[in-house]
Amino acid sequence: MDRTVVLITGCSSGIGLHLAVRLASDPSQSFKVYATLRDLKAQGPLLEAARARGCPPGSLQTLELDVRDSESVAAAQACVTEGRVDVLGLPFHEVYCASKFALEGLCESLAILLPRFGVHVSLIECGAVHTAFYEKLEGGPGGALERADAQTRYLFAHYLRGYEQALSEAQDPEEVTELFLTALRAPQPALRYFSTDRFLPLARMRTEDPSGSSYVAAMHQEAFADLQAQEGAEAGAGVLGDPARASSSFICLPGCATPGVTSELCCPASDK
Repeated sequence: MDRTVVLITGCSSGIGLHLAVRLASDPSQSFKVYATLRDLKAQGPLLEAARARGCPPGSLQTLELDVRDSESVAAAQACVTEGRVDVLGLPFHEVYCASKFALEGLCESLAILLPRFGVHVSLIECGAVHTAFYEKLEGGPGGALERADAQTRYLFAHYLRGYEQALSEAQDPEEVTELFLTALRAPQPALRYFSTDRFLPLARMRTEDPSGSSYVAAMHQEAFADLQAQEGAEAGAGVLGDPARASSSFICLPGCATPGVTSELCCPASDK
């Protein structure tokens, strides 16, 4: 029986690691997994997890792959001995924020066209997930704002607290990987699979209010809940606060379901 050939990016940790191990250790032994990493020196946790799950010989192979480097992509492709990839997984890393939003639009378009070629497209949509993403972020969260003005840094600090609140409710990667199995085994996979229903009301707002105003207001409220609570307390105490802060309105353009990952896309309306 021909095995399903799966290539997954970002397998050094998080969803990528858990998905690679989950498929490679599946009792059906129906998957051949190519688990790719930007640096093979980071493959230790992946190999340890594979041993712990009892992945059979030949079920998982690690490859070095940097999706930003065409030569790296070509070299990895040459290592896929089957000459094909049945499932291409991009569960994390580079395609994030605005590019993740663009990826969703691309997948919607492909989902319409590719069934004629025998290809199904599915989006696995999750909120916050426990991974090592921020530990690997160069400069840490907000590192690019070191030279920004004080007001921007102040607002980002509050924005980050909203993200930390979302992380406190983050899912385990194992919960998310099971959705991949659901999609892979479905005779007619759906376009979208949600790992949480937390953001479904926000998704409905997009169609129920075509103007987008309700969605923007709701996302703004969630993203800056900490700041709004503080301003409400100040107003109740009769404190005017910082006039500059009070006169600024913000436009948030979220690129994915989790509000806190779009800090670079939040900017004073007066600047647009």
